[in-house]
Amino acid sequence: MIHSQPPIHTGTPSRLAANIDAPRHLTVIPTEVYCDFDGTITTLDATDAVLEAFALPAWQEWEARWVKGDITSQECLARQIGLIQADRDTLIAFAANLPIDEGFLTLNRRCAEQGVPLTIVSDGIDLLVEAVLRRHGLLHIPVFSNHLRWDANGRPNLSFPFAEKTCESGAGTCKCSLTRPTPSRLSSQVYIGDGRSDQCVSGKMQTVFAKGSLRDWCERTGIPCIPFETLAEVADRLFPQEARIV
Repeated sequence: MIHSQPPIHTGTPSRLAANIDAPRHLTVIPTEVYCDFDGTITTLDATDAVLEAFALPAWQEWEARWVKGDITSQECLARQIGLIQADRDTLIAFAANLPIDEGFLTLNRRCAEQGVPLTIVSDGIDLLVEAVLRRHGLLHIPVFSNHLRWDANGRPNLSFPFAEKTCESGAGTCKCSLTRPTPSRLSSQVYIGDGRSDQCVSGKMQTVFAKGSLRDWCERTGIPCIPFETLAEVADRLFPQEARIV
């Protein structure tokens, strides 16, 4: 379910995040779970994999400028996508074969069993996300991401339906905006991520599961997080067996 309009979320922020010394199980069942895609659901960064396989070498120069902070992630990705030398069907076939963390299937099932909404928020490419989800029968999961299309001349370009002018990180998909609660009801929000695009939103979430460079960043900056390696671990932590509805 790839969206073209921002969602409306409910809840009030109340800092429930656990740190690396958190107890074995959460004491509050989540009411919303948000998950990054590249490197979190997929075992490698899907966008980088496509660029490495199909883009002109100059994509790495734009990457280096973004890493140095010279440009925003939105500008970086827009420039890189323009360097891709492949058509839609080729990218879909490539993405469909990308490996995933099989624990995501468990997380999806547990969320469904408990009636907890699971949403993918990605600063990557919607076409790649959709191809992976289709292969695994997961197209029912809501996705918010950047939109890839081809112009009349067959050139790929990217649009940013979920960008925000006030986005602190200059992202193509403003994860903070998409996950921002409203005061209509209490909400226990959970965020799962692994990288730089997850930093800003992680500072605003009640509970953060982090791996990779996101974990390192959380520990450096004092953002409470729960380290993980697989999404099966996350599912077990969020929905311990004794607390599940059966």
